[in-house]
Amino acid sequence: MSDLSVGGGPRPERRATLRLGQRELSLISLAVIALSVALVGFFGYRIFLNFKVTRNLIVAENNLRALYTAMRGYAQDWEGRLPDADRWVEQTLGYLSAPRGMGGGPQAYLQGPADSGTVGYAYNELASGYNVETGKNAKGEVVNPGQLILLIERPGVTPEQSATVRIPLQTNLQARDALEKELAFPHNSDDTENATTVVLYANGRVQRLIRRDFKF
Repeated sequence: MSDLSVGGGPRPERRATLRLGQRELSLISLAVIALSVALVGFFGYRIFLNFKVTRNLIVAENNLRALYTAMRGYAQDWEGRLPDADRWVEQTLGYLSAPRGMGGGPQAYLQGPADSGTVGYAYNELASGYNVETGKNAKGEVVNPGQLILLIERPGVTPEQSATVRIPLQTNLQARDALEKELAFPHNSDDTENATTVVLYANGRVQRLIRRDFKF
């Protein structure tokens, strides 16, 4: 048979076409739907985790601010001195006040949420007896309150405990290394670099600390 068309020119080539049956179309549709659901689930889960971490950090910050206010109240009654390290929970608790209807009452400020379970707070032994009016520690030495850490988060600590820790004044890299060793980073803990914690200083400042900030 000749390759010429009726008009004498070359016969046009036929293009191959893919014809899908109803079964194939249904399978493709199901695959697209499954992929969409998986993507929505993945991103939805990440959004939920980010929301949970943010919420927990806000609660932790509010707890530390409430504890600082209570400690300042104690200091006003004791010539400017902050609570003693071995009795700080007992001495602080009486100055805590909680809104009506708050679950757990004032004691709830002594424990906060974390990625896994709850965290309590550990009091810096070097802050024991620090005088917020004179700026002097128990030895009579002048101390910058912005360098003196009062409280850190500590997993496994219950409100009944007066947990303590010993953290030097944050004046140099060596002191910062000592601080890192005491931190648990209980928030966003699945992300090693971005795991986060909060600390309270003697001047009332609450600071978020991220693990990656300690890598030099």
